[in-house]
Amino acid sequence: MNAERNMPAVVRAFDAAAGTYDALSQAQRQIAQNLVAQAHDEAPRKILDLGCGTGHLTEAALRRWPRAKIIALDRAPSMLAALERKFPGVRTILGDAAEPAALGEFDLIFSSMMLHWLPEPRRALMGWRELLAPAGRLHVALPVEGSFDEWCAACSCIGVADGLWLFPKQDFAAGLAVDSRIEAHPTTFADARAFLKSLKSTGAHSARRDHRPLAPQILRRLLAMQQGPFTATFRIQYLALAGVGQSPLL
Repeated sequence: MNAERNMPAVVRAFDAAAGTYDALSQAQRQIAQNLVAQAHDEAPRKILDLGCGTGHLTEAALRRWPRAKIIALDRAPSMLAALERKFPGVRTILGDAAEPAALGEFDLIFSSMMLHWLPEPRRALMGWRELLAPAGRLHVALPVEGSFDEWCAACSCIGVADGLWLFPKQDFAAGLAVDSRIEAHPTTFADARAFLKSLKSTGAHSARRDHRPLAPQILRRLLAMQQGPFTATFRIQYLALAGVGQSPLL
């Protein structure tokens, strides 16, 4: 219990969602698969999955590079436990991706759908590059500003704050990335209530720090105005970074 109380609120939310995450994270699974597919390294020896969750990216990496040594790191112990049950041969580390310990050098480092939760995403990227082997590559996918605009618009219609986590701006990695692109990943839910439920069931429901929860009657009114299917769109930025001192053309 003491360890749980010492977790940041964001980590507690994901830790509590470990049992429901896989069933409701189809978009996150697809994004992880896309991220692995964009890596050009055909025979990496050592791979690091930062913010591994229950293992969507680890699974894709194992499928593509079955002989590689994969290390999966996350701060939520229940997420790590779920990954260990599925992939017992993968080494796991309970740790903070914002300040990863010295783990040696990696040919490939991945982080999917986690960087935006860290307090200083750009600083984290700079630190992660230090873990790359010569000619290694860092591949990152994260939602950026403009994600879930549909929910923002719905809230704006009745004059209330959407409360969404503040996603990084699209240029937050300017000068660091050797490749960057943004893709829309829309997901359609039965209704807006199902959208909110999916956020909670995947641990992604933490609000921005200055947000006050909507009063129940206001939330009911908002949801009543969003009858029928509700589409929510991730705007995902896919980044590739070279190690410090590498030529961007490598």
